[in-house]
Amino acid sequence: MNKWKLVNSKPVFESKWLNLKNNSYDIGNGDIRQDYYHIDRPDYVLIIAEDKDGKIAVVRQYRRGVDEILFELPAGWIDEGETPVQAAERELKEETGFQGKGILLGKLTPQPGFMSMRANVVLVKIENEFIAKNPSDDEVIEKHVFDISKIKAMIVSGEIKDMGFVSAINLYLLSKKEI
Repeated sequence: MNKWKLVNSKPVFESKWLNLKNNSYDIGNGDIRQDYYHIDRPDYVLIIAEDKDGKIAVVRQYRRGVDEILFELPAGWIDEGETPVQAAERELKEETGFQGKGILLGKLTPQPGFMSMRANVVLVKIENEFIAKNPSDDEVIEKHVFDISKIKAMIVSGEIKDMGFVSAINLYLLSKKEI
């Protein structure tokens, strides 16, 4: 199998957080396929924040894309010049008030059929708690701490349905050989 070759890319929409392109590809046999819309978004971190008792920090917030209040892992964009671990440590403190040292568990491709962004899963061992400072005034976040058996039950029941959360928790559990 060969990778497709990009032969043309036209910007459709550009913003700070999202760029949409109309791409054309040579699929390997000289056949050109057109109108493949592609979304470029910045890479981000999904944070598994684990306290000394093995409980995981979870946030709950409104998500306008699905018009629901969802349980999620703390997460955020990776700023220019930051490593995924640095971004995770910063975002965790901003969203939850927890602080700790992180290690990269792995990278996920959330929607590789049409989007270039990658999710970096970072495990942070919580060391301290400070007063949380939300990064923006439109972000209202509830903080929770659940043990892993509660999280598994919430996934099975559909209470936790965020794809990033489910994927990152599975990566975390596999890294601990707990699945």
